[in-house]
Amino acid sequence: MKQQLLHLTERLRASFWLIPAVMMGAAILLALALLTLDQRLQIDHLPGFRWLELRDHDSARSLLSTIAGSTITVAGTVFSITTVALTLAANQFGPHLVRNFIRDRGTQISLGIFLATFVYALMVMRGIDAGNNNAKSQSLAVSAAILLALFCIAYLIYFIHNVAQSIQVDNITFHINREFRHALELIYPNEESRDPRNLRIPERELNLGDDCLRVATRCGGYVQLIDREKLLHWATENRCRVRLECHPGTYLNHWSCMARIFDPPRDQDTEEIGAAIRDAVTIGSQPTAEQDIIFSIRQLAQIAVRALSPGVNDPYTAYACIDRLIDGIGVVLQRPPLPNCFHDDEQQLRLVTSELDFADVLAAALDEIREYGSQSAVVMLHLLNALKDLADICTRDEDKRALKHSLDRLAEDCENLINDKYDTAAIQRRITAVRNRLI
Repeated sequence: MKQQLLHLTERLRASFWLIPAVMMGAAILLALALLTLDQRLQIDHLPGFRWLELRDHDSARSLLSTIAGSTITVAGTVFSITTVALTLAANQFGPHLVRNFIRDRGTQISLGIFLATFVYALMVMRGIDAGNNNAKSQSLAVSAAILLALFCIAYLIYFIHNVAQSIQVDNITFHINREFRHALELIYPNEESRDPRNLRIPERELNLGDDCLRVATRCGGYVQLIDREKLLHWATENRCRVRLECHPGTYLNHWSCMARIFDPPRDQDTEEIGAAIRDAVTIGSQPTAEQDIIFSIRQLAQIAVRALSPGVNDPYTAYACIDRLIDGIGVVLQRPPLPNCFHDDEQQLRLVTSELDFADVLAAALDEIREYGSQSAVVMLHLLNALKDLADICTRDEDKRALKHSLDRLAEDCENLINDKYDTAAIQRRITAVRNRLI
């Protein structure tokens, strides 16, 4: 249930309408509250508040009309600027980066504050028209509209600054890396917080039996969320074992096998069992970063690949992406391997998941960059310097093998595609240095 709530929160955060809708609702409540307060307190009669007094009914309506018209006009401008920024981001950094701009709180609040001020001004105008009292009875409500208009002006300046900052590649890679690190902290537990019932066992050593029920998915899409606790609880209740054939980020066809149930319960039919498994696996039209660290890795790799394209030729952007990727991969190396076998309180195996290892993470991070950057000696030298730092914290034998394999592929590509003898010699020295650290 907790994971489902987190997934819902993530979806709401990625929506462009939630914050503006909440702010408009708050504006309606504020207008009603201040109109009621004006009727009851006559605040302009209180000492020190006479400066809030309005002169006549028409001036209040004219002022509110001006505020409403100007704020809705600026809201349209904000929307236009946002659309231009999204177009530039999609063209320069790739369409997958549009999601990050939509999630930006500053943009959502900027649109929300202008729409909220517009709604507030309309509600106060309606209150003035509906009553027979003169405009002095709405002094506080109208004065609050002026304060909101001033706040809109200040926030417009912030919005322009925020857009200018958000399209800079250093800030883009920083925010992606922050999301990457947040996902790593949730997915890869520390040694102290690790549940002793959860183990990492090679699949070839598992013997789950021959009595197996295949559970197929009903629709195609990306696996966004797997509720392991729910699957473990269901398998424990029904005294069976569940083996997942997918992991977050996997694309499933509508006929793909999602899971296999070993020793399935005999008191339930096939459809009931399949529904229980499918209910714990969320499938959507696009991958998300909640449980899929490869999603953030591919975002950074995509920016680097576009920067290395012949039409751009921007190695400095590639440097920034490589640095962020290596920083995140270093967290994976320093954490225990992800468990793939989950046991109940009686130490009976109930759930086997399909987890990524370090080789998969490294391949997702470097394969495309090596493919498109192997003709650039400066990029390869920067990548080798980063791998040298990564080799210092590579201690497990299987991780060393994965890093050596990636290094061998990089050395072969550079040998075939880089012709300058000085660059080739420098690259070979760096490769040798990394290999020596992996001994």
